[in-house]
Amino acid sequence: MIIPAILEKNFNDFADKAKKLSFAPLIQIDIMDGEFVPAKSFEEIEKINELNLNNEWELHLMVNHPILAINKWKIVKNIKRIIFHIESEDNPLDVIKTIKSNGYEVGIAINPGTNKFEILPYINDIDEILFLTVIPGTQGAPFESSVQDHIIELKRILDVKEKDMLIAADGAINKNNIQELKKWGVNNFCVGSAIIGSDDYKKAYEELNELI
Repeated sequence: MIIPAILEKNFNDFADKAKKLSFAPLIQIDIMDGEFVPAKSFEEIEKINELNLNNEWELHLMVNHPILAINKWKIVKNIKRIIFHIESEDNPLDVIKTIKSNGYEVGIAINPGTNKFEILPYINDIDEILFLTVIPGTQGAPFESSVQDHIIELKRILDVKEKDMLIAADGAINKNNIQELKKWGVNNFCVGSAIIGSDDYKKAYEELNELI
């Protein structure tokens, strides 16, 4: 599945992109606190409901304290999944419990330089693992090809454990590398610049879909 991702500091810019992406069934919102990553997201969370879009949302929490963010963002309608970082400061089990108590699917994200085995204690409690294929916080950052080994190895571990798990990748995904990512075992592809940076969002989305 192609999941367009929006990373914006300004609500009006977010709203403009979200409306243009309304054809996509699921859109990822990158949420930043200015601490976990240098940038900070817009604050007008309640205005998202006023857009009256029919898509579902996936929240990617690039924040130090995901529980605080979840409690702020749960006012938004049609949230399907919340993804938090294993590197964040809150206890992962507490975060998982908070996400599930609100009725959302759970994902854990992991940065390129983090030991993939940090996720293993939680794989029975989550729905998805999101591998960052860039250093997070800026759309347009370079692709980190070293993540290949992490994805393939973790996929092998999951297969041995007979654990069915969505594997997602996020960062610098485009027409040149998306088929290679699929070979590694990726199911969901979170795409920012390759769609947002194009002149025709829907055409770019459809072209990527054809490749997977």
